Order: sequence, then structure tokens, then C-alpha cells
Amino acid sequence: MDYPLFMKLLDDGVIDIQKLFFANYQSIGLGETGAFIAIELYNRSKKGERLLNPEKLSKDLSISVDLVAPVLESLMKQDLLSIEMVTGPNGKEHETYNMNKAIVKILSEIERKLSITSVTPKIYATTIEELVDMLETGFQKQLTPLEIEIIKKWVGEDKFDLLEIKKAVLDAVKANKHTLSYVDSLLVRRKSRAKGEGAVKYDAGQPEALKNFFDSWPKK
Repeated sequence: MDYPLFMKLLDDGVIDIQKLFFANYQSIGLGETGAFIAIELYNRSKKGERLLNPEKLSKDLSISVDLVAPVLESLMKQDLLSIEMVTGPNGKEHETYNMNKAIVKILSEIERKLSITSVTPKIYATTIEELVDMLETGFQKQLTPLEIEIIKKWVGEDKFDLLEIKKAVLDAVKANKHTLSYVDSLLVRRKSRAKGEGAVKYDAGQPEALKNFFDSWPKK
């Protein structure tokens, strides 16, 4: 991704900073209040504001300073908010801040998500290995042995097509639903629609593949 070009488009208002943050704030570890304050800080820095003043920010945003201060501290600890000394035209140094690191982190996260859909030269020994890698990359976590067994069931017993499973995984990532139960629900519904089985009932709280798997699991 061309970061300088993106930042230029952001500065020129071609890209909406508010939409950018609210669409991606969770992926960089922010809550709604954190995103709101981050957007305000970005806008203020672009208007030339130099000093980071929690009390003034609290008053202007009508948010308790007890909420603002911890958010600012968290932004700095996460390396999303930078405070530095710069030299002005008169040769004097002054303190200033910016949210550029937060924006770069958001762009990196967007790139990571986009890379999930790209074709890579990676070679897998089995379909199961390929699906496990795709799920662990998309969900950003290591799958448990039980979850891997469920994937094996999708392929071995349920006979879900590999492309159908991949599409369901990508849809789950896009929806920010990082669970196998959500992927399973997509697969079951789509298979049911494809067969025209209008009478099939689906219990969202107990996906079919998961229910059958746990029913067959040895009880202690």
C-alpha cells in the first residue's frame, strides 16, 4: 500500500477519517470512546493544535476527564498517539502530537485482511492443513484440537466443497465473527438452500455440524 499517497488523500479530505476509524477501531484495540477521541485528536492536530490538554478535551467533548485521561494514556501505551518535540520556523522547540501511527496501524490491518483473499504460492499437504492455516490467519488465533476435528468433519463427513468453506471463512472474517460455529451456520444454510430443502430447520444456537460432533464425542 502506498502510505504517503494514502496520508495525502486523508489530509486532503478525500478519505473520511471518521469512517476509517469507526470501520477499523476494534482491529487496533480501541473501544468506541477511544475511537471518538482519536478522531478528535487527529482533526485538532491537522488544525494546528499543539498541546495535549485532557481538561480542555474533556470540556469540548462533554466527556468526563476521568474517561478522557485513561484513554489518552492507553493510546500512548499502544503507540497510537505520538507526542514529540519539533522545531518551529523561529528556531524554537515546542511540543506537538499526532495520530499518524494509529492510521498506519489501521492501514496495516486492512492490508492483512486483504491478504487473506490473495492467492499465495504456499503449498499444503492436505485440504485440512490449508483450511486450518486460513482460519488461524483470518481469526488471528490458534485453533484447538477440537476445532480441527470439526474442520475434518466438514471435509470428511459433511462433504462441504473446499471453495464453499473458504467463502464461508472469508464472510465470517468480514463480519468480524471469529468462531467456527458461525462458519458452520453459513455452510449449513447455504447447503440447505442449494438443495432446496425448505423443510430443514436450523437452530442458530446449536449448528448442525457442531451438534452432531459433540453428540458423538465420548462422554466421561
